[in-house]
Amino acid sequence: MVSGLVHLLELGCCVDAGGAQCGIAARSGASSGAPGDIEPAPWLQVIADVRTRYLGPERRAGSGTYSHPKERHQDFLARSPFSNVETARWDRIVTRTLDEVIGLQFSYSYSSLAQLGDDKDDFERDLRRALTELNPDGVVNEVVRTEAIVATRP
Repeated sequence: MVSGLVHLLELGCCVDAGGAQCGIAARSGASSGAPGDIEPAPWLQVIADVRTRYLGPERRAGSGTYSHPKERHQDFLARSPFSNVETARWDRIVTRTLDEVIGLQFSYSYSSLAQLGDDKDDFERDLRRALTELNPDGVVNEVVRTEAIVATRP
């Protein structure tokens, strides 16, 4: 987040007192946000286990890997020129079928068809089997939190 802090410091020089930086994000247990966020649903661990068997333990991102930030955006912003931070949150439950869950995995850069290559069909079969063992009705629920963060200059 160092480059993000440098960006905020630069932006802070251009924005008058009372000016703001805003962000909106939706996250779920699947996104494994910062500590204290949403508790992941059990079926998300099933997906992680199958994905790890096929792609390894590190989350892939393009030609490298990605790890989630260790701190919340609000804490990061509090150290910036935009240190007055307010957050509004809305939670909702999203219900998905197994087909939707599997399709969603293929849409992520870290478990895309390009990442899976020739293992795509085996991955899909194993994932469907593992999710069906956990949820025989073929439907899963997940809490998704949307946050609006407004950070203003003092």
